Amino acid sequence: MSYRVQLLVQDNQEKTKIETWLAHPSFSNLIIQNGGAILPNDILIVEITSLFDWIKVRRMMKQHPDIIIIPILDQSMTKTSPIALELQLPSLLVKPLKSRAFYRNFGKTISLLTEMPIIEEMVEGESYRDMFWRRVLKGDITSEVEMSQSLTLMPSAMVPNLVCGIQGFLISPEREKSEGWEASSVVQKAILKAFSTIGHEAYFVPFHKNAALLLKSPSDVATPSFWAEGQRVMFSVIETLREEYGIQLYIGVGSICREVMQLKDSYENAKIARMAVAKHELWLRYFDEIPTNVSVQKSIDYIRSHYAENISMNKVAAKVNFSPTYFSRLFKKETGHSFVSYVTLVKLQRSIQLLRRTNQTIEQIAMDLGFNTPNYFSATFKKEIGWSPSQYRATKEILFSHSWVEDDF
Repeated sequence: MSYRVQLLVQDNQEKTKIETWLAHPSFSNLIIQNGGAILPNDILIVEITSLFDWIKVRRMMKQHPDIIIIPILDQSMTKTSPIALELQLPSLLVKPLKSRAFYRNFGKTISLLTEMPIIEEMVEGESYRDMFWRRVLKGDITSEVEMSQSLTLMPSAMVPNLVCGIQGFLISPEREKSEGWEASSVVQKAILKAFSTIGHEAYFVPFHKNAALLLKSPSDVATPSFWAEGQRVMFSVIETLREEYGIQLYIGVGSICREVMQLKDSYENAKIARMAVAKHELWLRYFDEIPTNVSVQKSIDYIRSHYAENISMNKVAAKVNFSPTYFSRLFKKETGHSFVSYVTLVKLQRSIQLLRRTNQTIEQIAMDLGFNTPNYFSATFKKEIGWSPSQYRATKEILFSHSWVEDDF
C-alpha cells in the first residue's frame, strides 16, 4: 500500500533535504507531492514560522482526523513546541534539519501507520525528549506554565532532581572500529541498564563531548555523596566499561534540586564538580564535596592562578591570614589533600588540557607547569592518572553527539 507525503515547506533548502532523504529505498511506498487536496491517511510535513501556522495545523486536524502531521519549527518558534504535545503530534523537527534526526523522527512516525521497519539511521537522531531536557538544562524554559504543560505530556512520569555530567575517552581508539561498536551507545546503554537494575529510571541527554545524566535521587538522601547505592552503581559502570571496552569515564555529580526549574543549577554544579580537584576519587566527583570555607576557596583560587610558580604553603596561608599550622589542617580537612598534593593535582589537570588540545611536547608542558624535570612530570602523571602523558595523548575523546556543535563542558 502507498502513502502520500505532502511537503508544506516554504524553505527550499530544507525541502530539498527532505526530498533527498525520502528517496531512501526504505520509503519506496511513499508518494511525495508539494501541496494539493488533503486525503485521509496523508502524511503532512508542515513548516511552522508563526503562530498562525499552528492555527492552520489545528484546522487541518479538525477537518481531517486521519492525517498525520509532522511540524518543522523555525528556530524562532522553538518556544511554541509544547503546542505539538498538546495536539498529540507524534513527532517534531527543528530547523536546520539533520539527516539522523529526520530519519529517526519521520521513520518512527510513519512506522505507526505503515508498519514499515525503522532503518538503522533513524535510531541515532535526536528525540523531542532530548531537546526538551536540553532546553531545561540550559535554562531556556523560564515559564512555569510551559514547564508544567510539557511535563504533563511527557511519556514518563519520572521528574529528575539531579544531574550528572559525563565525559570519557577510549584508551585504545582502534578497538571501537575493529570490534564494531560505538562508544557513546555503549556508555549510554551501560548506564541506563545499571540504574534500571536498582529500580531507577534515568534520562541520558547527549551534547557533544559530554552528556548529561538525569536522575531522581531517593527522598531520604540529603546530598548526592550520601547516596550509597547510586555511588555503587556509578563505580560499577566505570569499572565495567574500563575492563570490557577500554572506555574511561569521568563523572561530575551536581546538586539535588527541589524544583525542576532548578535542574539547570544542578547541571552547572555538575560541570563545576567535573572540573574540580577530586576529594576522594578521580573518576567520580561530587559538587557537595567542594570546599565551602571562604578562606580555603580563596587559597584555591590563588593556587589556580599561580600553580606554575614556586608557591609555598606559608605564602598562601599568609594570603588568607592563617598560621601555617592551622591552614595546613584546615586545607587538608576541606580538600582531602595536603597543600603540596593539591598544587600537583591542579598542575596535572592543566597538563591534561594541554596534552589533549595542543601540540606542545611533553618536555614543554613539564617546564611550563613548573615540574623540575620531564621525567618527574611523567612519573607523577602516571601515578595519579594511571597512564603516562604519551599514553594519555594517544587516547580519543568520546563524542556523545556528532550533530551537536556546542560543547558545554
